[in-house]
Amino acid sequence: MCNRNNLIDQIVNDSKIDDEVKNSPGFGKPFPKSFFSGDLYCNFLKIAKDAGYLPPWINLQKEIKESIALTLNMIEQNGSEFKIKDSIDEINVKIAKYNDACPPNMQRGKISLKNISNQYKLWE
Repeated sequence: MCNRNNLIDQIVNDSKIDDEVKNSPGFGKPFPKSFFSGDLYCNFLKIAKDAGYLPPWINLQKEIKESIALTLNMIEQNGSEFKIKDSIDEINVKIAKYNDACPPNMQRGKISLKNISNQYKLWE
């Protein structure tokens, strides 16, 4: 019978992973204090943002804001009621996708013709 611990140790030794880890710039240094403050998700977002990554729901948030602005513009210019309602329906579909992808504390309600002005302020 083969001893698995010895086999895994042998694989690690053969692959030089241990040397690579020890030569990394952060090896042996303590974590920054900011790492332990706040919640884990906020820390992740900060690190990801610093690295240039934006979660897909951030782009969706921008799209929704722009769509609401265009719809408000249609309302101000007395656009077709059908186009306005169709635009609101499309925005609500995007809001549903946004709510599925974003953290619970950032979820937003659907818009309607009555609350679109107030909702636009929330999306800014």
